Amino acid sequence: MKLTTKIISILLLLVSLTLNAQTNDSFIHNGLTRNFVYYKPSSWTPSESLPLLIVLHGVTQTGSGLMNITGFNSIAESDNFIVCYPDGINASWNADMDIINSQVDDLGFIEELSIYMQNNLNTDPTKQYLTGISNGAFMCYKILCESTQCYAGAATVAGTMSHSVSQNCNPQNNTDILHIHGTLDGVVSYNGSPSTGISVDELMQTWKSFYNCDEIPNIDQMPNINILDLSYAERHTYLNCDNAELEHIKVIGGGHQWPGILTIWGGVGTINMDFYSPQIIWDFLNGKECSQISQINQADNNNSKKLVKIIDMMGRETKFKTNTPLILIYSDGTKEKIIQLN
Repeated sequence: MKLTTKIISILLLLVSLTLNAQTNDSFIHNGLTRNFVYYKPSSWTPSESLPLLIVLHGVTQTGSGLMNITGFNSIAESDNFIVCYPDGINASWNADMDIINSQVDDLGFIEELSIYMQNNLNTDPTKQYLTGISNGAFMCYKILCESTQCYAGAATVAGTMSHSVSQNCNPQNNTDILHIHGTLDGVVSYNGSPSTGISVDELMQTWKSFYNCDEIPNIDQMPNINILDLSYAERHTYLNCDNAELEHIKVIGGGHQWPGILTIWGGVGTINMDFYSPQIIWDFLNGKECSQISQINQADNNNSKKLVKIIDMMGRETKFKTNTPLILIYSDGTKEKIIQLN
């Protein structure tokens, strides 16, 4: 009852905040108009560099629709960060799932969106975070595997990795990861499938191998405060990872849902009400920071080539600068994508 009351209060506050502080925006990427909505806390000033949380919707959803049900805006108001909800083309993301938007450059769009938020709202490039549900979760993992950007943390719900992304994953940063998934998910099976993606066990094994974590996780049962929801949750924490955190909340009996959210959004199956997933997600992400230099697609060293020019991710010639993704173009035609973090 207390959790339900808290959720209702947060959603009522969200309605009030959303009317005052949300902004609809767009830009052209690869010839397509890309739409998004963002929320900045009422205390925001242009001189303050705040963290950025990007929230990715599932198939048939929109960014604004997801904003209206999750309550991230009210958390952003209280904890002082900016949250952005982009729209996929045709209400979906190209996460290499073969059947969805296979020609759309969503990876490049999210990278450009991150830079846009840095340039226009002064967001902190060392404190960029991802979260998403279903197809949005698949997109999060594609970004972690292939992006030139550094995302300090990612928290995903009810979506794993496509088989092709899993087979070709080559992460450039040790992003802290939290994955939430119901064992009775009837849309994205906990056990994986040829059509949707790898299993949750395979997902955790993939990132556990990247991060050299201990083989067996530490398992804690989360408080089962709602015995009427026919489900309960365990928190699996993988220890001794190399400069990364890896966790999984296993919702035993849970469906294809946001735990803790009763609002109808298109989910299927049991909604676990033992925890409020948006708050759990932000508690996990909050404070995490990229501290290393990320060099992506680095060209082979060649003493005969010379640096010709430097451009930003929008193709504009620029000078070298820190905390900004840049492309170095050499005399032999090779390119090197870098970001030098302070």
